Amino acid sequence: MRKLLIILGVILFQFSYAQEDMIFDGIKVNTSIRVKDGDSKTKLVLNGAGIRDKMWVNLYVQALYLKTPSNDAQKILDSDETIATRLHITSSLVTKKKLIQAIDEGITKSYKGDLSLIRERLDTFMSFFETQLEKEGYADMIYSENTQTTAVYINKKFVGEVPGKDFRKALFGIWLEENCVDRTLKKRLLGM
Repeated sequence: MRKLLIILGVILFQFSYAQEDMIFDGIKVNTSIRVKDGDSKTKLVLNGAGIRDKMWVNLYVQALYLKTPSNDAQKILDSDETIATRLHITSSLVTKKKLIQAIDEGITKSYKGDLSLIRERLDTFMSFFETQLEKEGYADMIYSENTQTTAVYINKKFVGEVPGKDFRKALFGIWLEENCVDRTLKKRLLGM
C-alpha cells in the first residue's frame, strides 16, 4: 500500500510540475502558447527549451513549440505542421547585426538543399531583425501550416512573413539539423 502511495505521489508531482511554466536563466518559458495560424489560433505545447551559450556567455533562451511533442528532429523538420520558436535575448552581446549574421551562418551551415532557392526569402527574413532586440526582448518565429508562411513577431509586434515549407525546414534546421548550431541546445529543444 505504501509503495502504491509513493508511486501515486510521484505521478501527481510530475503532472503538477508539467503544468507550470519553467524558468531558464531568469526567463519564464510558457508550457503552451496560442499562435495565429491563418484565420484561426492553434495551441502549441512546449517541446523543449534551453540556453544558447558561446564561450561561457548565455546569449539567449530558446523554446520550441509543437502541436504534439516529439524527440525526432527529422520528423519535425519534414513535417508541414504549425511550429513556433521563441528566442529570449539574455545578453547585450546579441546585437541586431550579430543576430542577422547568426541566422545567415546557421542556415548556411545546416541547410541541406540548394541555398540559392531560398536566398531571396532568407534576406527578406533577416531584414525583419533590423529592429533591435534589446536584452530581455524576444522574437517569435511561427510557421503556419494553414498559410505555409513563417511569421516573425518581435516583442509581440508582427514584423513580416516569408512563404514556403522549404524555408520552414531551413529556419528550424538551424537548431534541429545534424549540423545544428549547438548540439546541447538541440537535445534540450527535443526534450532530451
